[in-house]
Amino acid sequence: MDEAKKSTKGPGSTPSRRRAICSNCRRRKSKCDSRQPQCSTCIAHNSHCHYDKPPSLAYVRSLESKIEKLLQERSASSTGRSWQENEHGSVCYHNPTSSFHEAPLSSGRSNSECNPPHEIPLASQESSVLQNDKIKLSLVSNAAAQRRFEAMAVEKMAAVQNEVSSEVASELLKFHWCWIHPMFQFVYRPAFTRGMALSSPNQPETSYFSETLLKVLLAHCARFRVQDRPYQDSASTVMGALSHQAHLSLAMKIAGPSSIPTIQALLQQSAREVAFGNSSQAWLYSGMAFRIAIDLGIHLPPERLRGYVKNLAAEDIEIRKRLFWGCYTWDKAISLYLGRMPAFTPAVESNDPVFMDDFTENDPWQPYYGSEDLQTRPLYSPQKGYMISCFTALCKLSMILSTIMLEIYGSSQEPRPDGDQQSSQSTKNSAFIRISTSIQKWWIDLPEHLRLNIKNLPDASPPLHIVSLNLLYHTTSVLLHRPFIIGATEFETPAISRSYQICIAACASIHDLLELLTNTFGYVHTTYLNCYSTYIAATIAVLHFQLQEESVSVPTSDVPSEKLGLKFFLGVLQKSATTMPGLARSVEIVKRHMQTIFDRRAKRYLESLFPDPSDGFVRNGIPKPTQPRGASNGSQIAGNYQQPYSGFNLEGLPAFPGQNFNVGADYPLEQEIMDPGFTAGFLGLDSHITLHHEDSDWAYSGFLLGDDIR
Repeated sequence: MDEAKKSTKGPGSTPSRRRAICSNCRRRKSKCDSRQPQCSTCIAHNSHCHYDKPPSLAYVRSLESKIEKLLQERSASSTGRSWQENEHGSVCYHNPTSSFHEAPLSSGRSNSECNPPHEIPLASQESSVLQNDKIKLSLVSNAAAQRRFEAMAVEKMAAVQNEVSSEVASELLKFHWCWIHPMFQFVYRPAFTRGMALSSPNQPETSYFSETLLKVLLAHCARFRVQDRPYQDSASTVMGALSHQAHLSLAMKIAGPSSIPTIQALLQQSAREVAFGNSSQAWLYSGMAFRIAIDLGIHLPPERLRGYVKNLAAEDIEIRKRLFWGCYTWDKAISLYLGRMPAFTPAVESNDPVFMDDFTENDPWQPYYGSEDLQTRPLYSPQKGYMISCFTALCKLSMILSTIMLEIYGSSQEPRPDGDQQSSQSTKNSAFIRISTSIQKWWIDLPEHLRLNIKNLPDASPPLHIVSLNLLYHTTSVLLHRPFIIGATEFETPAISRSYQICIAACASIHDLLELLTNTFGYVHTTYLNCYSTYIAATIAVLHFQLQEESVSVPTSDVPSEKLGLKFFLGVLQKSATTMPGLARSVEIVKRHMQTIFDRRAKRYLESLFPDPSDGFVRNGIPKPTQPRGASNGSQIAGNYQQPYSGFNLEGLPAFPGQNFNVGADYPLEQEIMDPGFTAGFLGLDSHITLHHEDSDWAYSGFLLGDDIR
């Protein structure tokens, strides 16, 4: 009996099993004959055929029954807690000094000595491992179920937004889940999808979905549709309209009660403002997000929270934990962009980045270029996304970045006596040793599937977020060692030589990773974090360029000179600036500094050809000063030429290209002539800091150099 007869149903027949549809046919909304290994449609289009295989219905139902059993086993004791629900049903957190809420205390004992009211006695608890396995199963099964309903949820978007059609909105969300979401994971996709499916014009907001959040996501992703399209002007108009609606909706939303979707929308809007060069707005939106997160207790350990709030399910805990680390990682990223002190710095020791829902760990990742470009892009075989392990590694690396900014680049606003300056230098050197060890450990502990060996890179780039993680690692190495080489006048000591070699190796690694990334995905889909890594590598390329014609002995390196070329890094920044206008500032900084270098060289060369007779005689074309350096302007110039490196440094290239501030529209500041120390005093991070290695030689303690341990 053929397939058609098998699928025929009579009045009393059992419904036939639904046939699988390949991912390409589902995306094209075309008919699929479900043939294995490739359907006829994919064969006709010469495209890779892939079938998603969600968990079976029986498996999902068994997990649901286990969840129900676990919920019944939860015990409830006293109602006293240091948490409370506000009039809107949201969880609120108050410190012990708050006049709005007082935590219950047992007689003669402090609040820290009290057990959580809903804590189950040890005698009645199951093993923690078994409990975690049950929670993980429930979350994974829920994520799989929500993924199957995502298409239906997208069709309902028209009920809460009418700026764009459902087809365009669906395309924008695919851009988000592919290119933006995996790195910081502000939004928990299963809960967002479920809330979108349940939303309606009368109730456009649920616990984890809001109209404002949706509009912000669509506006952020609209920039991907503007590039390389025949209808670029209309796409730009749509992007402008979406951005306007997102701003209005967000302004109305922050006037209402605090909620998790509001935090997520503020974080996403902050990311968009950074990309478009609006640093003040980006800092404002992120600051509001951090404040609301603390107001809702997002910064406190979820395990303790579960003990005090009886109606929080496992999914609620997972969402809050992910949002905490989303805030933490974004705070470090935006601090790097803008050169400002980290603002979200709660204790992380009791809030490990361990996540229960690992559904997206093995979820296939494939680049999405838009519905019109499916046939014009090269074939890219789906790869495992490893989103959870990548995000976990980012959280741990962000802790190291936080320490670097606070303890290496952090600057006191008050001037110190000479003795205190020496003590500060010693403190920073001690921090350097500790941080360098942490970076080594992070790289060694990084899972093999996330570590990219520069000497053996694949032909096609791994998923964008994995490459971004590796780029950030090499950027972190440069940020740690950069202060020790930009103020050096010689590189003969082992410690300074080692720092220089590490920066050169990191610069070459960034070059190779960026080349792999742009060759595979193009420049449109690079992120601002990728471009910050590009800028940091450019500062080292400028240093290398200057040293080539200076009379100073530099350590030898086996890095090819083409990997240290400034032209490549500037090309990446300029081409990426088409979608991220904020990068124009980084390009301009490098351009001005290179112009200064050429002007200074030309001036010194002319002075060597036409020396001032009052300065003495000329020997071998080099003017010899007749007075000590500094005695007069003429002798100082001549002395600088005889010892050209003595006046050289990277002061014109700040570590944080977005470092900028103002004291009001009526009081413009001359940013270009400001003392770097003055800027650091205002913003907290010294973008031009120079440090000196102490006598202790850290260089031969097994520090990582590129992909090797030496």
